[in-house]
Amino acid sequence: MNKKGLLAATALLMAVFVFVSCGGKKAEFSEKGKLLTATSWKPDLNANIKGTTDNVDSTTGITADIQLQGDVAKIGEFMAGSLTFGRDENDPTKLSYERKYGEGLLSTSVLGFWEFNADETAIIMREWDSAAGKEKEPVTYQIVELSAEKLVLKKEGTEVPDIYLPK
Repeated sequence: MNKKGLLAATALLMAVFVFVSCGGKKAEFSEKGKLLTATSWKPDLNANIKGTTDNVDSTTGITADIQLQGDVAKIGEFMAGSLTFGRDENDPTKLSYERKYGEGLLSTSVLGFWEFNADETAIIMREWDSAAGKEKEPVTYQIVELSAEKLVLKKEGTEVPDIYLPK
C-alpha cells in the first residue's frame, strides 16, 4: 500500500471511530439505575398475594392466608412472566422496558419507555401502543425498595405494592 492509500485508510478509520464514539449521547446509570437494569425481575406471587390479603384484612377485618403451592405455584410462576429495564436496542439514548407475560411460545410482551423522576424515587413508564403507533399515557411507580435481591414498586393511586425478585 502506498503512502496516499495508507493516509486514506487511516483517515477513514479515524472518521469511523469518531462517528461511533460520538454518536448518540448515552447517559451513565446511577447506582439505582445499575441495580434496576442488572437483571430481569420476576413477580414474587406469594408476597404479592399476601400484600393483597393483608390490605383486605386491614380494611374488612377478614383474615386470609392464601399461598400458591405445588403445581398451582408452578403454573402461576410460568404465567407471571418478567419485567426487564434497560437501554433501547434501536436507540441507546432511550431507556426501554419489556413486561413479559408467560414463558416461551406462550408468552406475550408489552414494550415501552421508562425514566426516573428527578430524585429517582419513582419510575415513569410509558407503554407503547402498537395499534395506535404511539405511547400511552405515562404511569408512575414509586420505588418502595430497590436492592440486588428485591424490587418493590407501588403504582400511583394504588394501596398494594408489587414485589419482584431477580429472575
